[in-house]
Amino acid sequence: MDRYKDIAGRFLRHGLVAGMLLFAALPAHAASVSFFLDQSNKLPDGTNYLSVMLTENGTGGVDFLVKTLAPLNDIAGSNFGIQMFGFSFADGTWGEISGLPDHKHGKDNRHGDDFGKHETWDEISGLPDHWRVQNNKRMDGFGKFDIRLVGKGNARTDSLSFTVNDVNLNDFGSLFSAHVAGFEWCTIDDNRRNWCDGRNCTTSAFFAGTMPVSQVPIPTALWLFGSGLIGLAAVTRRKKPDDTPLVARYKTVEVLTMEDLS
Repeated sequence: MDRYKDIAGRFLRHGLVAGMLLFAALPAHAASVSFFLDQSNKLPDGTNYLSVMLTENGTGGVDFLVKTLAPLNDIAGSNFGIQMFGFSFADGTWGEISGLPDHKHGKDNRHGDDFGKHETWDEISGLPDHWRVQNNKRMDGFGKFDIRLVGKGNARTDSLSFTVNDVNLNDFGSLFSAHVAGFEWCTIDDNRRNWCDGRNCTTSAFFAGTMPVSQVPIPTALWLFGSGLIGLAAVTRRKKPDDTPLVARYKTVEVLTMEDLS
């Protein structure tokens, strides 16, 4: 009986080591989350108007990629694109990364002090030319945001990318908003949107969406934890040497082999 327990223990140990090695072989992808802006102050809600992707980079920041989607691209006119983008930070984060007081603002419960006419901020990099950073500004009916990025009229873009430094995905609030201009949208008799030749049509609107908390990935430290488990498994194998005589060990192998063949 003891011999079979020993065999089972060996299979368990080898299975643990094999599982840890398999875990280590998996690629350690960067933490990333994607979602849509599907609400609007002028267009019908429930349509994915823009996509937003946040990815933790290898330098201690988060890369943003915001794109307009088919419902807007299909009705784009001249000088079409994103002109504003707003986001906020989780409680306490704003003061840490800005060096400014972290207090509340009125009924909107937003953080920070106004940058005034500052057009740059060191913690945000990679913005397109003619874009600037504003703080504690409104995005129409979606309220105030800690950060509002604004481009000039001729700097609109259908794909906005930038980086927020010294943060991770868990440092952001859940609500994001964008302002898009340069399209033509209207309703006709059968309530379908269509080109309207400038007659009673909507040419710009604000959009918003939330980042589901359930989609925020587990931090990449999990891979370090997995590596630690592998090391622990290796250490546990350095047990006390087996005092069983070498001949006895060979006999055990021989008996097991004969039993297996019978």
